[in-house]
Amino acid sequence: MGLIARGLEARGLPTVSISTVWDITLAVKPPRLCFIDFPIGCPIGKPGMPDLQRQILRAVFAQAHKFGGEWMLHELPFQWSENGNRAWEEELKDLYRLGLDTVAAHVADHSRRGEALLGQEDEFALRCNC
Repeated sequence: MGLIARGLEARGLPTVSISTVWDITLAVKPPRLCFIDFPIGCPIGKPGMPDLQRQILRAVFAQAHKFGGEWMLHELPFQWSENGNRAWEEELKDLYRLGLDTVAAHVADHSRRGEALLGQEDEFALRCNC
């Protein structure tokens, strides 16, 4: 995403990015970046917590005017866990494990009914309400 942000900026469109990985962030250096110490894949918070997600997005947009011409990184003050511990690493593994199992079971259910999903992903996303 950082490379896309650089391309958009080169064409005059300002961007603000959110990153959760220091190494990649420092290597790519997107033009305007907010860093948040959250798990990969969850830059705006936990699933099912829209209030927190809105708070994070508002914080990102509030930072937008603080960026200068040079590359800058602003660290956001949010913590994944209320007590600040890193137990979220195991919690994230469980979230992904549940998600992958759920998707696999869903696809298997359609296969048992003789419905192929391959090549029909767009139509499936629009009409499947299983």
